[in-house]
Amino acid sequence: MIFTSLDALVPFAKLRAQRGLYNGLVDDANMALMRACSHILRFNPGQEATLIYTRDVGHHSSGWWKNPDYERCLHLSLSYRDPRLVGAYYPHDLKRSEEIARAFFGADAKLCWVERPYSPQGKTADVWHYRLFCDEGWEPFKPRGEVYSRDSTPADWQSFSEIHGYTPDPEDAPFLKAASE
Repeated sequence: MIFTSLDALVPFAKLRAQRGLYNGLVDDANMALMRACSHILRFNPGQEATLIYTRDVGHHSSGWWKNPDYERCLHLSLSYRDPRLVGAYYPHDLKRSEEIARAFFGADAKLCWVERPYSPQGKTADVWHYRLFCDEGWEPFKPRGEVYSRDSTPADWQSFSEIHGYTPDPEDAPFLKAASE
């Protein structure tokens, strides 16, 4: 469905996200949920945002991340494209993304963890991920410590950021900076 306002899109997307929990596995159920949770926000005939809004679980229990504070999150994926052309993507729009994230997360947007694209497909479309971590009752909170807390990992273990030397500039990840303050 194509939306032209966040006022209509946000409640619809939040309702759709209630249909299930996304655990990252590539199976029929998750792919159906992903399709149900994908939305288009059209700004004008030549520019739109593709949004996926899901409730994600299993980050800690699956063994992916060590810190149990990172078990579940509200996950908003954003990319921008020209719908008139196949494969015509725009660079990430920080200003619009902040507006969209605030529409979804309200005052809790400052707690979001923002990730740049890492997969080849994500890099092609410049898909950015805004994650708001939640407790067991789906109430947002600021996780304690790092996702790979040194308290529960071997001394020689390194995160992706440490291995690859990736540190976003504050202007490229405003919510990440705010969440770390």
